[in-house]
Amino acid sequence: MNRETLAASVAGTAAQLRMQLADLTAASQMLERTADGEKACAYLAVLNQSICRMLRTVGQMELLNRLTDEDELRTFPAPTDLGPWTRELAERVRGILRGGRVSLDYQGPEILLANVDQGLVKQMLLELIAAVAQPGGEVVLTLAQREENACFTVRGVGTQIPAGELARMLDRPGGTLPKRWEVPLARQIAELHAGSLVAETAAGGRVSLVAILPLRLGMPAGHMESPALPYDAGGFRDELVAFSDILPAQVFSPEALG
Repeated sequence: MNRETLAASVAGTAAQLRMQLADLTAASQMLERTADGEKACAYLAVLNQSICRMLRTVGQMELLNRLTDEDELRTFPAPTDLGPWTRELAERVRGILRGGRVSLDYQGPEILLANVDQGLVKQMLLELIAAVAQPGGEVVLTLAQREENACFTVRGVGTQIPAGELARMLDRPGGTLPKRWEVPLARQIAELHAGSLVAETAAGGRVSLVAILPLRLGMPAGHMESPALPYDAGGFRDELVAFSDILPAQVFSPEALG
């Protein structure tokens, strides 16, 4: 099977799954109107969590299928000030992770301009945070400028991965690692920006994931030849979808979702 045939097959499978997930989401919303009692709400929470987990898997499959190593951002939107942008994202993520007993600390400059696609970089950071977050643990997100690059470092305090397994985190899905430790989508997004993603360990096996993105200031703004693809959260907040593997089911109950 050649690459074009495989891509078409993956796209067709993803489209079918999308339709089924749309039906499940609609059914969940209808059940919420008639749910009565603690037990019914608990069942709905499990259903909603499962939908979010499937949405995350399908979204990753779609993006990995479209964002290939051959793609490159040749023209860019106007420069993004990553300082306040990342700080605001960290605030939203902190509120979501609190429901899974995960704390998040952010450190970064007030101003750091870069030509990046905000939608794709957001998905990259959500995947990296989800990979290192552990219930009861801490995640440290750091943004810094190193020469002509913006460097995002995501460190999981209390997250330990054997050094020999680090390289597998960056591979395409299907390895032996727990699925939420896999970050091939984040790697693809970094490479799409002509950057890179590396995994490092500190004392005790604590893991840090570092995304290095060129600032590329002065590049012409305009339409991107490799457009940002929407991360369709199916009506759920995309942070909930991204962290559905580490958040407890009660976070997805009708009362918690509002």
